[in-house]
Amino acid sequence: MMSLPYRNGKKKRSQSYILIGDGFDELEVIYFLHNFRQAGLSIKSVSLFDKLVYSRQGVGLKADYALADKPFDPSGDDCLLILPSGGRNGDVLRRDARVKSLLMEFNTGCGRVAVTNSNKHLAKDVKQVCSDRLTLQKRGEQGLEDFVKSLTERFVYAS
Repeated sequence: MMSLPYRNGKKKRSQSYILIGDGFDELEVIYFLHNFRQAGLSIKSVSLFDKLVYSRQGVGLKADYALADKPFDPSGDDCLLILPSGGRNGDVLRRDARVKSLLMEFNTGCGRVAVTNSNKHLAKDVKQVCSDRLTLQKRGEQGLEDFVKSLTERFVYAS
């Protein structure tokens, strides 16, 4: 396999974070983590509470950070926050006041937010709160694979 030119470059690339709570959809989260890392992009998982988070099927995932660790600064960092809305994750994120505060920080900062959009309510909330920022959302009938690929390509070529 050929070495990809952006992997060894010294230019600082955007950091991506995926926010997960109990009841997340395993496929959605693992698919993002796998594809971003395979493309050489930096992505970290962030749990709402404890580092150990359980999917809707009871599968445990050890997150890289807990939200209380404050792993990123949306007001200063050029980062991507991914909100997977499959399973119960969309509703869990919507009910957490810290997520709304975080979105308000993203709205005034440099970061971007992506929503997988299987929970229309979460996508609508993000659009309302992040009115000043571009939010990335899955289009209509676009599948998860195409959405993840489009985000991956956007960040590979922007690096």
